[in-house]
Amino acid sequence: MKRYDCYPQIDNNDYLHWYVYEKISEQIVAEFFFEDDAVDYTLFLNKGGAFDGFTPKYILTEIKYPNHKEVLNKKFESLLTE
Repeated sequence: MKRYDCYPQIDNNDYLHWYVYEKISEQIVAEFFFEDDAVDYTLFLNKGGAFDGFTPKYILTEIKYPNHKEVLNKKFESLLTE
């Protein structure tokens, strides 16, 4: 089972960003400008790297990136429940 996924998102300035989303903690754990970097990091995490699928909440707080008006964690959560 994959514990992490990466998704593209366009910010308010029309720049494309790639976000790595941890399903269990429902948090964005990384941001990349290049798809290859995001995919590589997602594969690393899915193979047990870092916290092996569960990043403690005290390390990740709800992330708001400066170029985004909305909280991205909610957007990713809706993508996974569709």
